Amino acid sequence: MKNKVSLFLIFLLVLGLTSCGQKSAKIETLSDLQGKVIGNISSGVSDSGTIAMLSVLIGGEPAEVISYNRGIDVLAALKSGKIDGYPSHQFAADYLLKRDSQVVAIPVLDVPIEGHAIMAVRTEDFKLKTMLDSAIIILRDNGTISALEQEWIMNLPAENEPTFNEIPVIEGAPSYYVGVAGDLPPLDYVASDGFPAGFNVALLSEIGKILNINFKFVSLETQARFTALASKKIDVIFCHFQSTNTEYFNELKNEGWVATQPYFVYKGGSFIVNK
Repeated sequence: MKNKVSLFLIFLLVLGLTSCGQKSAKIETLSDLQGKVIGNISSGVSDSGTIAMLSVLIGGEPAEVISYNRGIDVLAALKSGKIDGYPSHQFAADYLLKRDSQVVAIPVLDVPIEGHAIMAVRTEDFKLKTMLDSAIIILRDNGTISALEQEWIMNLPAENEPTFNEIPVIEGAPSYYVGVAGDLPPLDYVASDGFPAGFNVALLSEIGKILNINFKFVSLETQARFTALASKKIDVIFCHFQSTNTEYFNELKNEGWVATQPYFVYKGGSFIVNK
């Protein structure tokens, strides 16, 4: 009897070690994400709209979509095995891959992903929109925006993080509050100390010089941007993407806000997965 019990315990031990040594199937293609758990940053888009968008990108429905409030939380969920992958704009994926050797990006090739980044202001603040538009056009035409893109987005060294650029306060000038989430580095970045840094600060600094106005930054979660704008906690949403070839984000359009001139054009996207 003792021998039988011993053999049974050894069997359980071997079975347990074998199970612990097994790994989930490696994600190598977008189709591998079908039937898997996908992470997503809460943006205000409905669950049905998010699932529809992700299903088109991976060629089938995911088993589940889990939304997170911050980009850093999505990455943490991936590394801990809570999700199998998450979508990313290509410029953000390129930034991450230079700094994290534990993840890889699977590019979306069959579905064009393109659009532009704008700022959003309340509809009644049309004067502010006009001012911002004029400054963006000047900075675009004189090459300043292109130079800032090269410095803070395209050619930012892998060993560097965007640094805090303090905007000089213009005495007697009006101040506007800008909401930033920091979920799209290096385009929209909030450093570990809680201060925005890099491209977003550099661009708004140049705009402030042209318009003779001050900007004050308010860190908030992506899904809270339009609520904060409507309630007048902020005056400007720094970064909102408008796709030129899909309708999945159209439900975010409403009569309460208007878009500025675009200041950044994006193309391409990927799904971030564990290596």
